[in-house]
Amino acid sequence: MPKRRATGAAKPYTYWHTYKVKGKDGRTVTKRSQRWMARVDLGYDSAGRRIRKTLTGTTSAEVKAKLKAAREEYAATGAVGQADVRLGEYAHQWLEHKAHEADPKTIEMYRTVIDRHLDRYAGTSLAKIVPSTVRRILENAQAYDQKGNPKGPAGLSLKRQIRTCLNQIMQAAWADRLIPSNPVLAVRTPSRKDQGEGRSAFSVPELRAMLDVSSHMPVVEGTIWWWRLLTGMRQGEILGATWDSLNMRTGVYAVDWKLQTVTKVHGCGTPTGGGYPCGRRKAAMCPDAQWLTPDGYDMRPLCGPYALTRPKSRTGRIVPIVPPLMEAMRRYKEASKAIPNPYGLIFRRADGTPIPKRDDAEAFRALMRASGIDPDAHTGHETRYSAVTLLASQGVDLQLIQEIVGHSSEAMTMHYRTAGLDERKQAMLKLDSALGIE
Repeated sequence: MPKRRATGAAKPYTYWHTYKVKGKDGRTVTKRSQRWMARVDLGYDSAGRRIRKTLTGTTSAEVKAKLKAAREEYAATGAVGQADVRLGEYAHQWLEHKAHEADPKTIEMYRTVIDRHLDRYAGTSLAKIVPSTVRRILENAQAYDQKGNPKGPAGLSLKRQIRTCLNQIMQAAWADRLIPSNPVLAVRTPSRKDQGEGRSAFSVPELRAMLDVSSHMPVVEGTIWWWRLLTGMRQGEILGATWDSLNMRTGVYAVDWKLQTVTKVHGCGTPTGGGYPCGRRKAAMCPDAQWLTPDGYDMRPLCGPYALTRPKSRTGRIVPIVPPLMEAMRRYKEASKAIPNPYGLIFRRADGTPIPKRDDAEAFRALMRASGIDPDAHTGHETRYSAVTLLASQGVDLQLIQEIVGHSSEAMTMHYRTAGLDERKQAMLKLDSALGIE
């Protein structure tokens, strides 16, 4: 009876490997050599299809050793590393799925990390990424300016973003049974060795100087800085502030929206021949363009890429407006009546469109220069730290400060309490007292 050919499931079998080489005369010669092959079963995928991994080698003993190692790895971890899956390919697949879950700003951050910071490793096999690879990625990470030019080593915040993104990618690969474990978990999150370093709040004299300079500006130009300095709100929340969320009778503002740029994708169909059916290269110009947002995402489309989206902290956070700021807002509302306002924004450009974050940041730098403050030593976001510092210095309860400015953490959630409106107003009046404004 003829001997049955081995299937490779139980033991290796031979096959002919064909390949091409160039001879000394420059001609391509086809050659072949005998190699050994075996297959290992990895269970079934979510669709019920059998998952198999093929192992090859120059000898039967080599393949048997690989087969044994793969079976032991699968028994211990439930997965066997697959060398044919590359980081770049898998990362973009992961990002496409993630777009249905995460908010647009987070997706843009992930996209930047993948395209800019992980691009050098796009061709690396997932199975070959080990903790030392992750550490090397973080240590060699570069920061870039707004034009995409390198400007030096990445800072702490950027390194944390890279680690977060890579961790989620590798965790998903582990869940898909492409790798036996997540190597990012063995690399600690980058942290500041000197806890005293980092952002610092503006001093009281600096805040007073900015308030003084902005008070001598035209009302329609200077009021936004009073709002920023005396509310502790985030930049997006300020630029997305709407009149219908400001109660001028009770003197409170409900943080319901923030301004955000949201990516659009072509909705005209699948590209063919290097172009889309609409004939436009940019998705924003496509007549059938669609917003790239997660399922059920709550937003108000404005113009171009701009939209009002829900804030980072809980919607409806109440920010009491101190009397001097409320008086400034009344003057501002009257002075800005002639400015078009199709979207109900409090602060807007002369044509009624939203103020781009980049323009706002540059204008704040100009305010700092006019106030005798080095703009390279501070960022606009530090006005939030200043509000917290001032409130704390006036004896305001820390949990109440967290609620006013919209900070959140697991520790604070455990001790969370709801403050009444009168108590919040009294807390914000401490800003008035600290700065000596009337």
